[in-house]
Amino acid sequence: MDSAQTAPPEFTKAAVAEASKNAQTPYRDFYRSGEPYTSLMQHNPWLRPPRPDEVLQYGEGRYFDTTVAEKHDYWKDKNLPSPTKDLAQLRSDFAQWGYCLIEDGTSPEQTQALHQRVREQAAAERALGIAYLQTAQQQVWSLVNKGEMFVECMTHEPSSVQAGPLIEQLLNEALGSSWHHLSFISNISYPGCHPQGMHQDQSLVGSLRVLDAPILVNTIYILQDVDEVNGGTLIIPGSHRLYCEGGGRFGEVPPAINLKAPAGTIMLKDGRVLHGGAVNHSNDLRYILTNSVVRPFIRQQELFHLTIRPDILKTASDKFLWRCGFQATAARSMVEGFGYFGSGKPGDLNGSTANARIAMDENRYQWLGPLSMQDVDSELAQKSTLTQLQSQFETHRDQARSLMQQIDAVDGEV
Repeated sequence: MDSAQTAPPEFTKAAVAEASKNAQTPYRDFYRSGEPYTSLMQHNPWLRPPRPDEVLQYGEGRYFDTTVAEKHDYWKDKNLPSPTKDLAQLRSDFAQWGYCLIEDGTSPEQTQALHQRVREQAAAERALGIAYLQTAQQQVWSLVNKGEMFVECMTHEPSSVQAGPLIEQLLNEALGSSWHHLSFISNISYPGCHPQGMHQDQSLVGSLRVLDAPILVNTIYILQDVDEVNGGTLIIPGSHRLYCEGGGRFGEVPPAINLKAPAGTIMLKDGRVLHGGAVNHSNDLRYILTNSVVRPFIRQQELFHLTIRPDILKTASDKFLWRCGFQATAARSMVEGFGYFGSGKPGDLNGSTANARIAMDENRYQWLGPLSMQDVDSELAQKSTLTQLQSQFETHRDQARSLMQQIDAVDGEV
């Protein structure tokens, strides 16, 4: 049947467009507000980022023309976070200032190994012409595929990040224990690079206001001593609280500072804190690693379901698969419905979608298409990968079959 000929005229594209002209739609102003950046720039014009082709000007009070806290007139007498191993102090710093600094989060040997591996990777990607470069920095994406040490960092194994258990505890407290990875990348500032605009990483949810707790936390691996010379990350301490106090908008904010920390420090940062990549005034590249994790209802920046190499996936731990989003529930990440009975917990075979991905990698995944009763006994239906996954992994399948029989008895023949 040609629905275009039988549909009421009010349903046509032209009629809908006409009826929508100058309409007072309920959420238009909210989604067009551009918040929180509209209010941020309105009240703080000194935060305007430079154009990519703009020559950087100093002495005008711009956000990137700054220094470290101990040298800054506004911040030097305030008790800002400093590197510590004390868990209570780290909790307090994270809540009050929106970030904390874990002293010796990686050992000297771990720091050197991570630094050397990412340097080699970044250089090779530049040589191949596949590097991702901006005026502010080079980014190396998908570290998950570029060294076993990065996989171990993602599961906080002490063999690659000695503060792993402490980091995981703080992440669990900030996000709940079911968080998963958004991305794991390296940010490399080159000499004379432009600064990033000051931003919230949590602005990935747009103008939606998440005030009670973060939905994103960054784990930043500092691989070299950083300061105002080589471009220590720009940050406005406590800006997450100003955002919350303003109900998702900003008034005037205090000046930005450059982060100062020795190599091996790990910074945890609330996704609502204003920050940005700084100008690197040195003659050397400056490397950091940024592992962003989020509440599980947030779509991943790096689509790990497709990104992770097959050989890594086949040997991955239950914890790694869980943290990368391969544990489905009825609310997320199902494959053809498989995962509906999943708990979302590590190792639960009812929701382990890694098995579906492996079948796709091996070119043996058979999708279900349109079915009728004539297809019930067909070889295709019986050999579908969904059928196999259900029989192997769904412990609730017998209960489901019992319910099906009851429904079929009521519904009759289709």
